[in-house]
Amino acid sequence: MLVRIAAAVLLSVPLACAAQVYQYKDAQGRTVFSDTPPPGANATKKNINPPPPSGDSSGSVQEKLQEFQKRRDERLESEAKQVKEKAEREKMEENCTRARSKLAALQSGQRIVRFNTQGEREFLDDAGRAKEMEEAQKSVSEWCK
Repeated sequence: MLVRIAAAVLLSVPLACAAQVYQYKDAQGRTVFSDTPPPGANATKKNINPPPPSGDSSGSVQEKLQEFQKRRDERLESEAKQVKEKAEREKMEENCTRARSKLAALQSGQRIVRFNTQGEREFLDDAGRAKEMEEAQKSVSEWCK
């Protein structure tokens, strides 16, 4: 029931805005607003046009659209830059973790096995271990800043 009344009121608002409004004083001296003046009453016609929208009214719609598109493009560019920076940070962290793990394995003294071009296992000797440790240390200093 309440919904029907609200719908009827909302549907009648555009009709009221389109109609003319008159102001006059009734027999008791009260001010009355109506869409039709009574015969013989001194009624004045009222302008009920809505005021212009507030805010920045300078510039055309085209200019505002261009400004909006410019702001949107800047925002999208900024978001893309942030995504790229995040991916680079994650890659750097992953490479740092790998370099530290390799260095730790080399420093632990455990036997390290490499596979040659024929697919045979070869153990890393002391000279090879020293060379690998030096390269691993360079990788750690490069990736773990």
